[in-house]
Amino acid sequence: MKRAVLTMLLLGVAGCATVVPMQTASVVDQGRLRVGGQLSAAAYCGDLSGGLLLGLTRCTEYPDGVPLPELRANARYGLGSRFDVGLSAQAQVQALAPERVFQFGLTSDVKGELLRVEDGSLTHVVSTGLLGGAALSGRFGLPLWAQLEWGVPVFYGVQLARWEFVLGLSLSQRLLVSKLGAAAPLPPIDSARAGITLGVFRRNPASWALQLSYLADPTRFATGSLQLQFGWFFDLG
Repeated sequence: MKRAVLTMLLLGVAGCATVVPMQTASVVDQGRLRVGGQLSAAAYCGDLSGGLLLGLTRCTEYPDGVPLPELRANARYGLGSRFDVGLSAQAQVQALAPERVFQFGLTSDVKGELLRVEDGSLTHVVSTGLLGGAALSGRFGLPLWAQLEWGVPVFYGVQLARWEFVLGLSLSQRLLVSKLGAAAPLPPIDSARAGITLGVFRRNPASWALQLSYLADPTRFATGSLQLQFGWFFDLG
């Protein structure tokens, strides 16, 4: 009984691993380093037609546990007037998981502005990027699971003096290589992801950000993960 109650409590704040780190459509200024972190917690996962309870019980990509919110530390550096690069470290823990209790990963990406148009007090920005990442999950004493991923995000942003509102779209691919070092490893699991995000970022100077995102298999788009993400960023240099 206690186990069931604990599971339901944890499901309410569960998280699924994100692919594209939180970021603005605009690039970081040349020579400037932007650092910060983000917390991602799933508000709903699963088939919207199946009801709330069914959705919450599917709030994980790994069916052997209950994922807690994901933590990610970010750093971005401005390469020029239209490009920046980023590096982020991700960590997540799963409660009640017999095999994949923890996950740690690294993601790197490059982003470039395609279009910047000033319209009075508004500035419109369109940008795109390319990212790649890898992660290990498991528990001590057991073979680890490896995950590789790549993605192509596209961003549209509207800048005001102190705010930037961002719509993001992404396509990504994940390759899960199960049980590294095991005597009989399972075949790799290859899966596609499509994502959409709506975010608001405080700017001049950079500070907090809030974002709502949805990540799903494009062939089963109604069975994805709806996430609420909060970030805090500041510029150096």
